Amino acid sequence: MQYSVGLVRFAFVFTGLLILMAILSVVLEAFTGISVNGSVNQIVAVLGAASDAGQRFYKTYQTVPESGFAWHASFQMTLVEIAISVALGGLFFWYLLSQGEFANGLVPLMMILVPLMIFLFGVSLVAKRFAFVGGARRAEKVHLKKQEKSSAVFE
Repeated sequence: MQYSVGLVRFAFVFTGLLILMAILSVVLEAFTGISVNGSVNQIVAVLGAASDAGQRFYKTYQTVPESGFAWHASFQMTLVEIAISVALGGLFFWYLLSQGEFANGLVPLMMILVPLMIFLFGVSLVAKRFAFVGGARRAEKVHLKKQEKSSAVFE
């Protein structure tokens, strides 16, 4: 059987969680003075979207994904994450460039930022793999508990 991940839903859930985390970060900073790093927002959004994808996977196929497929799915989700992140980051850089913020310092910044991004996307790849399988396992547990309750009612 050919499995699929549901990358469109992953993209929407990821983007929605990014927006929600940005709003929560602004509110948290406004009311408490606590600042949340943007990387934390991205990791929370990625883990939430991957977990949702795992739950959807189980509900669709009634099985927990095998390790090989989980890595494949994580790689696909990482490509979607990169596309969304580059688009949003490009808009942010475009805004800063139009404001004259990076008159001379864009190249040194990129030499630091690109290796850091590669590392973070690597961490994200591994985290998504485990969140995807974890979401499927949680959905399986819920499904099994519902089956136990329904079979107990008929006994």
